[in-house]
Amino acid sequence: MRMLMPIGFPSAPSIATLQRWSVLEVVDDDGSLARLVCGLLTETRMRITSQIEQFEGGQVVTRSGSIYTLAGPPATAQQFEEQRTHREALLAGRDAIDVTTQYV
Repeated sequence: MRMLMPIGFPSAPSIATLQRWSVLEVVDDDGSLARLVCGLLTETRMRITSQIEQFEGGQVVTRSGSIYTLAGPPATAQQFEEQRTHREALLAGRDAIDVTTQYV
């Protein structure tokens, strides 16, 4: 299985805080489902994580070992829509389903 990897990040695990976040379900290259977190590092920088391994108490640990703190509430429907173009570019054409409500 080829794991979805964050785009533009070092291969070493990272620690970051994401705002206006959402949880996405995507189909991986082998047809399996993967859940990723998408959120803003800054007003203009978005990050999409590798696959979620653990989601607890406002923190996410990913398959790559990165740790993300989810600051504030998830993205509103309007914010989610505003992020669409950037998110789709980072997902390289993969369709994504918003499954955030399963985590709040």
